[in-house]
Amino acid sequence: MPADIATMDNFDLNSQNTTHDMSEIQSFYDGMTVFLTGATGFVGNLILEKLIRTCSGVKRIYVLIREKKGKTTEDRFKELFNDPVFELMKKQQPNYLEKITAVIGDCCLPNLGIDVQYMNILKNEVNIVIHSAATVRFDEHLRKAVNINIIALQDMLKMSQEMSNLKAFVHISTAYSNCAGRKVVDEVFYKPPISGDNLLQLVNSLDDDYIERITPSILKEWPNTYAMTKAIAEGEILTYGKGLPIGVIRPSMIVATDDEPVSGWINNFYGPTGVVAATGIGLMRCMCADPKQIADIIPGDFVSNAVVASAWDIHNEWQNHKSANGLNKENHEPKVYNIVSSSSNPLSWGEFSSYNMKFGRNVPSIKAIWPIMLRLSKNKYEYTILCFLLHIVPGYIIDSLAKLTGRKPQLMDGYRKMHKFSEVISYFSLQSWTFHDDNTKSLVKKMSKLDQSLFKFDMSKLSWNEYFKKHVLGIRLYIIKDTIDSVPEAVKRTKKLYMIHYTLMSILVALLILIVYGLFILFV
Repeated sequence: MPADIATMDNFDLNSQNTTHDMSEIQSFYDGMTVFLTGATGFVGNLILEKLIRTCSGVKRIYVLIREKKGKTTEDRFKELFNDPVFELMKKQQPNYLEKITAVIGDCCLPNLGIDVQYMNILKNEVNIVIHSAATVRFDEHLRKAVNINIIALQDMLKMSQEMSNLKAFVHISTAYSNCAGRKVVDEVFYKPPISGDNLLQLVNSLDDDYIERITPSILKEWPNTYAMTKAIAEGEILTYGKGLPIGVIRPSMIVATDDEPVSGWINNFYGPTGVVAATGIGLMRCMCADPKQIADIIPGDFVSNAVVASAWDIHNEWQNHKSANGLNKENHEPKVYNIVSSSSNPLSWGEFSSYNMKFGRNVPSIKAIWPIMLRLSKNKYEYTILCFLLHIVPGYIIDSLAKLTGRKPQLMDGYRKMHKFSEVISYFSLQSWTFHDDNTKSLVKKMSKLDQSLFKFDMSKLSWNEYFKKHVLGIRLYIIKDTIDSVPEAVKRTKKLYMIHYTLMSILVALLILIVYGLFILFV
């Protein structure tokens, strides 16, 4: 692994396993059995890794895994640990496989597709449930979004009601689940637009094509099917989660890790990551965004740490509630934690762009087709013109040259996808919300100094300048797949790309002047 992408030092704090030197949170997980969904996703990877590496006293972790793209559950389970994110864990906990068991299932199926034998095992053994599984595609078909984001949660809650030793249930939602129609989001439950059961009844009565056509009218104020189904899912907790020790984590836009287990690690193109990756290879040169609005991003390891810590807090709150109310569990209000950066360490889209260009230009990619540049525009008309000049025109020219030389043209197809992506993300880059995070800040204060160092998610202590150094390197290595040793050659190549860029822009400006002058002569 390149020296520039640092891993956490192999220090004792993350591998304590004796009772006397455990922190409070480590002690909470000692001897516990965890059921984790979404373990193959970005946040799920980080949660699984963190539990095995830092909470080494955990008894067992059951992970829900489905077959995908022709690969069996067993194949996917084996491949899961080949990712660099698990290297430090495997080094510190070489017997990790003894504590992890794959459960065959699928969130699209009734009862999560889990067979009766495993269902009974989970009900009898599990102490902590972490529900991370979700479809996070903004443009997901409504039927699939309902099944995965709402119905699977219902099934999880029904199963948890029968868990005899449940101590905490953590549901991972999103800070943007309640952004429609409001500018201030508190750590409370909001009334959903429709119940999960009613929405399921609706989609089950219609075919996929018709659902696609009427989805915009169903969404109304919601920006996409992801945000709306997540909002409805939170409402299901109050219906199906009554009497459970449950809490909700609402992270904002999740980006690459800060420190652990690997600095800058990321494995997806979603949200701001896609912007940085596309800019880094010279594909994206303009973005529909207001430079003054807040880019509410949160490092992935801060989210996983908050999830692990919140289970401890949820259990403690539940114990306090039972002590005060006896057997009356129905009036317990589940805790909500907004995991955001805007309240204590705000970052504007302008700063986001500047940091990424600053560090991106220091380590350009050899795979770049154009030099790094990104113009932000909050005016959609200006943005359309910029897209034409900076994307369409160069893309058409390069694709035409590709055809002439017998190569497959790819740029225009890439720009069509990218412009669709930009349109989707513009909802979040043209406006800001105020997220209150008192519960999250209170949780940090409850934690001991040792736990605060083991499970770091205090955004007020993050340096954006230091973070973006890692962020840019991580995207270069893990997304663009460009190793650090190619930087010297990439720097030389970038200089040539700048020459080509300015030459092309000069020609276009000259042609524009000639056209304007010709029209002036013609009509005057």
